[in-house]
Amino acid sequence: MELNKKNLNKIIMLITFGIGLFWLLNNLSIIILFLSHVLKLLFPFILGGVIAFILNIPMTKIENFIRDKNKNQKIIFPIRTLSIVLSLILFLGVILLICFLLIPELIENIQLLINNIPAFFENIEEWVLELVDNYPDIQQRIADTFKNTTNFNNIAVTVLNYVINGSLKMITNLISGVFTLFTAIVFAIYMLSQKEYLERGIKKVMYAYMKKEHVEKILEIATLSNKTFSKFISGQCVEAIILGAIFFVILTLLRFPYALIISILTAITALIPMFGAMIAMIVGALLIAVTNPWQAVLFIIVFQIVQQIENNFIYPKVVGKSVGLASMWTLMAVILGGSLLGITGMIIGLPLASILYAILRKETNEQLEKKKLKI
Repeated sequence: MELNKKNLNKIIMLITFGIGLFWLLNNLSIIILFLSHVLKLLFPFILGGVIAFILNIPMTKIENFIRDKNKNQKIIFPIRTLSIVLSLILFLGVILLICFLLIPELIENIQLLINNIPAFFENIEEWVLELVDNYPDIQQRIADTFKNTTNFNNIAVTVLNYVINGSLKMITNLISGVFTLFTAIVFAIYMLSQKEYLERGIKKVMYAYMKKEHVEKILEIATLSNKTFSKFISGQCVEAIILGAIFFVILTLLRFPYALIISILTAITALIPMFGAMIAMIVGALLIAVTNPWQAVLFIIVFQIVQQIENNFIYPKVVGKSVGLASMWTLMAVILGGSLLGITGMIIGLPLASILYAILRKETNEQLEKKKLKI
């Protein structure tokens, strides 16, 4: 290789990259600690960006609705301000409504669970003994096992105390995070009120320091991402509300216990694609089993029937083809997202995979067209 100026620069860059990579690998723990501190400092603003993205969905619809209704009239009030206020009221209203409905019901039902534990183990013993009615030796062993249900009660009470303490700790953390939430909401309001200005500023910086074709590609991906995530979030929220309402009506009419908690839990977990319904069904069945094991079996049957109706009729019409992934890729996206980022990853993994799939499909088709191939 000829040692000219161009090659010398490449060699220097490679050596610099190697030294930098070596330093990073040897100081990985320090770097991770530093990044965690930076993330902690930036968290209110990241949360504000997420809230702004969510609020932008109803805000845009409210703005368009007001403008469409007042096409030929002079609007004397600021549409953007009104849209932000209404969207914020809707956002906080949903959160407060869930809290006011869920917390008192949760406290009452935890007490009910504790009171029902002795009867639960007695019912289990009677049910098991009936199953082995023709086997006296087995019956005697089972009776001896259930002879002292105090141990079972203590274990169950310990578990419930752990749940209660964990819930109290969570509530304490939520209270301590009020300032963070307030900061995030204020930041989100500023972002929404000046979103066109921010968008124009970002575009200016990008065009100033990047190639035009690269900027256009990034903007194309950003537009696709915004469209996909907006459709997915709005569709999932509407679908979750419908599903929760259906379960509340059915469970109330069939006189199932814990109807409100199970319905709210179903609506919340419906935001998690594929696995959310399974989580709600298992928790709901366990809650009902403490009161009546046979009713828990009936609940699972009812849940599956409603779930099938929802999957085949409600979900396709409400969410539609906004995701556009085959079942195999959907499952992979949810599992990988959950492995990397937990529940958050399960929620965002599906639309993110849809975006990557759309980009890959478009690039693949363009390359095939260039090569004049039809497959």
